[in-house]
Amino acid sequence: MRLKCRPEDFRVEERLRLRLKRRGRYSVYRLEKRGWNTLDVLRELERRHGWRDISRAGLKDRHALAVQYLSVRGGGPSSIVEKNYRLRLVGMADEPVSRDVLVANRFSIVLRALTGAEVEMVRRRLPVVARYGFPNYYDDQRFGSARHGQGFIARRLIEGHYNGALRLYLATPSAADDAQLRRSRQRLNELWGDWRSCVRHARVDERPIFEHLAARPGDFLGAVRLIPRDLLEVFVNAYQSYVWNTAMSGLLARLGIPTLRASYVLGTLLFYEEPGARHFHFLRRLTIAAPGPHARYRSERAGAAVEEALRSEGLRLAGLKLPFRMTGLFFKPFERAAIATPGLLRATPAQADDLYPGRAKLSLSFTLPPGSFATVVVKRLFAE
Repeated sequence: MRLKCRPEDFRVEERLRLRLKRRGRYSVYRLEKRGWNTLDVLRELERRHGWRDISRAGLKDRHALAVQYLSVRGGGPSSIVEKNYRLRLVGMADEPVSRDVLVANRFSIVLRALTGAEVEMVRRRLPVVARYGFPNYYDDQRFGSARHGQGFIARRLIEGHYNGALRLYLATPSAADDAQLRRSRQRLNELWGDWRSCVRHARVDERPIFEHLAARPGDFLGAVRLIPRDLLEVFVNAYQSYVWNTAMSGLLARLGIPTLRASYVLGTLLFYEEPGARHFHFLRRLTIAAPGPHARYRSERAGAAVEEALRSEGLRLAGLKLPFRMTGLFFKPFERAAIATPGLLRATPAQADDLYPGRAKLSLSFTLPPGSFATVVVKRLFAE
């Protein structure tokens, strides 16, 4: 099976609950993008168009054709058209676009290079997934900041190892990097410590960090504070998400449910087939808080799974703290549903694949709650 062969093969569109008007405090824009993630677009709007205080509901992967919504306070242009994205003013509103108004995401996904056995497996498993849902894991898109085999940036920050955190962020390639960025990161790794040379080789938005180090060698915490706060929040959330995934798989193992396995960028995820009435009743009502010092777990079994996941990292809940202060940056204990159920899950009839001769393709369509990952649906359908 092949996924995301073309941007058009993976479409996602936000569904908002937001009343649009002719007049209001905020301008609301429809953003259509490809080849860039949402943060790329926001940085570009700030740098090239002078936008400030941009609000959005979610983050969308760069390997997709994505439609989402942004808002800015006051008035703005009717449209902006660039190579990788286009914005169109759709109206005004009295409140900004935010997670609070995001109702669902609608997906349309083309699965390619399918064998006959894979087509049959998808057909057989679709009704089961529609009925019982799937563990609500975070998927690879969440972990673009994770340097596989090198550790998490947030883990280094917890330790107060600011030099190490900066080196992971600026000079260590990740699985999400394209070839050009990978070469740039490798070159910065070779030059690490020669800050003036790093200034010359760094990307424009990262140069202030190296300029700070060139002026104040050894002030790695000061350099960390120059990383945009929303990026630091991404680093923290990525580490929380990894622990959450580990805990969710551990919980399924504790329940003794027969499981299937699928790989993701950081290891293995466990999936149930048909969990049985008693376990399904428990899981569909369960939420598991993101790990943090103020997290509380109403389920003892879920809490124990989180503690076990943290022990494997050499940590406890109380230790999930950053040794420096930055407004709004901490390990927030937000609740996440243990399982997600796709709505309106449908598959088209299989047909000949125009990209892979001799193989088949089919399209899936469905909706998911905010924060759930469509690629996890695919992993569930093909888990072994």
